[in-house]
Amino acid sequence: MPITLQRPIPPPDLAAKVANLGDADLLRLRAIARLRARGLPGVDGSDLFNEAVLRLLDGARARPEGVSLVAVLAMAMRGVAHDHWRRHRRERPIMVRPDGGAGEVERQADPAPDPERVAAAVRALADIDRLFARDAVALQIVAGLAAGLTAEEIRSRYGLGATAYDTARRRMRRALLRRGADGGEL
Repeated sequence: MPITLQRPIPPPDLAAKVANLGDADLLRLRAIARLRARGLPGVDGSDLFNEAVLRLLDGARARPEGVSLVAVLAMAMRGVAHDHWRRHRRERPIMVRPDGGAGEVERQADPAPDPERVAAAVRALADIDRLFARDAVALQIVAGLAAGLTAEEIRSRYGLGATAYDTARRRMRRALLRRGADGGEL
């Protein structure tokens, strides 16, 4: 006899709690969703938020005891965005390198970037530079991220301790969230 797994049924009050989120919580979640959706092809912040709510209500995303609903939804949006990125990378066309050895593959380059997206990216980078102009550690982290370095590589390259790196990342995240919530560019 096959075993069937059923998703846990959410508590009946969970849907009511989601529906009764306050304006401040909804603004915070929308800002987080916009940040998570930035650069995701074909997905915007409302898509991430809605998918996170669906995952929570259908039981695909658990709600641990003692964790706020806002935190659970924020982490669920992080997971949804990660799933979209993973799917996007997996679905990109792959071609075998004609001059390479057996088993070597090369991902095809994306088509020429849209001029609007290029202009928006240039504006966003200029805004980031202005926003963190007086924060040398933040600018080092931005430079490391732009170079595709991992957190460990950034810390090693710039001589940052784990605490200094994590503190700067939190400071950057708060500044970006504030900037997005105020309706500013970025």
